[in-house]
Amino acid sequence: MQALISTLAETSSIQAEVEQLILSQDGRQIQALQAELVMQKPNKLNWHVIAPYEELMISDGESLWYYEPDLEQVSIQDFPDDVENNPILLLNDDLQAIADAYEVSMGYVDAEVKQYILLPLTTSSSYERFSMTFSGADILQMQFESSVGQLTSFSFSNITNNAAIDPTVFSFVTPADIEIIDSRQAVP
Repeated sequence: MQALISTLAETSSIQAEVEQLILSQDGRQIQALQAELVMQKPNKLNWHVIAPYEELMISDGESLWYYEPDLEQVSIQDFPDDVENNPILLLNDDLQAIADAYEVSMGYVDAEVKQYILLPLTTSSSYERFSMTFSGADILQMQFESSVGQLTSFSFSNITNNAAIDPTVFSFVTPADIEIIDSRQAVP
């Protein structure tokens, strides 16, 4: 656990290109996405899916906007803080939540690459197993296995850690003439 916490603590922001693959229980590819990730601790996120169709997910740390240009709609909700069911939050700053939610073990892929295996401590998690692979402080891959055997894999490339990020990257400006679905508890 301490090694994972130390590795995550080295990074205050991440910018990367991401390939996401979702595989069925029998290894068949269900979905493949190309995206760009910008994340800044704590809880700021910009996830821009480029292919096969455009989507945008932005968080300012309090609200989360999910924009689907093809559907001309944006959904707004409170930022999720449930690290057990939102594995991308593992890259964020709530290290105590990781310690409270997972049993962690570590192994070496080679002399430079470490892999952490995280097993949820409760049965309420949507996932049975996570793995996170790092080269130094650079995240190379995250994999999540669901309770039904589906595997989601994120492979990171062109990684930049700890660069200054323009704060407007984490602001969503609602385009005109789109449907807004706002399910936040306390709407500002």
